[in-house]
Amino acid sequence: MRKPLFICTLILMQAMVLLTAQTSHAQNRVQAAQRIPADSLLYFSIPDVETLGEKWSQCSMGQMTHDAAFADLKKDLIKQIEKFSEKFEEETDLSLSNVLSIPSGEVCFAFVKSESNKFGGLAFMEYGESGEILEKILAKVEESLDKKGAKRSILSVDGTKVIVYSFGDESEEGPVEIPLEKKFAYFLKDKTFVASNDDKILESVLAKWDGQDQGTLSSKKEYQYIIDKCVDPTAPAVMHWYMNPIGALQSVLTVASRVNPQVGMVQGFLPALGITNLKAVGGASYLATKEYDSISKTFTFVEMPTSGVIDMFKCPAVAQQPPVWVSDKVSTYYSINWGINSAYDSIETLFDGFQGRPGALAAIIDEMADNPDGPKIHIKKDIVDNMSGRIQVATEITDGEQIDFTKMSGQFTVALGLKNSDAFQKLIASLTSRDDFPGQSREFQGVTLYELPGNLINSPTDAAFCITENQLFIANDVKQIENILRKDRGVGSLLNNENYKRLSEKFPEKTSVITYQNSDAQIHALYELLRKNQDNVNLQGLDLSKLPPFTVIQKYLPISGGYTVPDDQGFFTSTFTVKKATP
Repeated sequence: MRKPLFICTLILMQAMVLLTAQTSHAQNRVQAAQRIPADSLLYFSIPDVETLGEKWSQCSMGQMTHDAAFADLKKDLIKQIEKFSEKFEEETDLSLSNVLSIPSGEVCFAFVKSESNKFGGLAFMEYGESGEILEKILAKVEESLDKKGAKRSILSVDGTKVIVYSFGDESEEGPVEIPLEKKFAYFLKDKTFVASNDDKILESVLAKWDGQDQGTLSSKKEYQYIIDKCVDPTAPAVMHWYMNPIGALQSVLTVASRVNPQVGMVQGFLPALGITNLKAVGGASYLATKEYDSISKTFTFVEMPTSGVIDMFKCPAVAQQPPVWVSDKVSTYYSINWGINSAYDSIETLFDGFQGRPGALAAIIDEMADNPDGPKIHIKKDIVDNMSGRIQVATEITDGEQIDFTKMSGQFTVALGLKNSDAFQKLIASLTSRDDFPGQSREFQGVTLYELPGNLINSPTDAAFCITENQLFIANDVKQIENILRKDRGVGSLLNNENYKRLSEKFPEKTSVITYQNSDAQIHALYELLRKNQDNVNLQGLDLSKLPPFTVIQKYLPISGGYTVPDDQGFFTSTFTVKKATP
């Protein structure tokens, strides 16, 4: 009895040691973000390709590819892959399957600035035990570059050999030199392949190789804040990304100003516009988590306090949900709570600032409103002050409807929230009573309905708008408006839809934006369009007649939702999918 117990104890202790070692290794593993420069303009990483593959196989789309209904089509695809693989091996003496299996850990791409203020691309790839295959590929690449006359040199940086190929004259032809090196440089270190078009960038990476340097992307406060906000404690991320959009814009303007000095003046206006406060945008994506089929988290980092253009897009968080007029048949639904008054104030402040005198915009708007030949509308008093800022958009595509890409497809309804419906109704009445109004009005369910010919908006149906329920409704199909106005609408409401309920459970109590999407109808229309035109689609030996009925695909299509909420350092957006509720 003691002997089996002793053996079990040893096994358990060994398992605990191995698990601890693996956890320690994962924690000590240096990521690419710990090695690239802090002022990187763009960064995209797949932290672990094996994890991505495993998670993909567990999510709905991955499971769909294993459905027996696709078996015949997969056989055709496998045959095509085998043919391509044979041709690839004949030309390279390398097995395609071996080449594709090279990535074994992180794969990363970045666009960075070197210490010499030049720009360059940067690629990382962990190759694990596939070093021999990778070296064969690099040998063939070098052979090809030698034949093309590229100049080869070898550098030694802290004991690491850096191979550099230079291509001709580094200076650019024309009136301005683009700060990009014409090189191909790479090194292999710790089972990681790193390449760039600038060897100086590689030297910078090697100087930070231990991941302890404070001048890296991972040490930047914006990057750290974004990653912390976008972490999911229940699953590993399959993708990370980061972008410095204003830094990229400033870099482009710097280059352009060498040709046209006036462009440099634009850079001087950026702080006045307030957009330099937008420091970074980044996020992470996850697949097959405990709660979601997939989820993408994005954070926009903004330095406080904000002003100018950024204030134009502020959306305060409020409690919001679809009203009863939103049908459960909608394909998409968006609800936004826009701070329209603060947006107007920002526009006014910017305009007056550039004009150099307070009240400049107000004077122009007053003058436009007093123009006897104009519509006599005061933009601030008649429109802005009477709108609540709530914007809702619902689109619907009838299942089976054929998509016409030359025209607007589907039915959409826009609802703009109003503070004073009566005042806005008087404004609409004054506009529609003019001789140049292209539509006509009629009464429907006790509400004045205004119709417009569809050709005005390239729509096959007559458009319409009306004011009711403290909202201005606009639709590209008058039937949509009529359905909203009917007391007995005869349709289910999205609010009571089981799929929507499953999504909305994930929404915070107060949000700036909420979204819902059920793409069945759109994908069905595209799918049938593909099947209908299969003879005109050349897919290298794939027989599209073997595609299964849409019902096979439909059961795998998830529904998606999302929300945006403000934060002390910007705003956070979560977009996610869940599997459909079982009927």
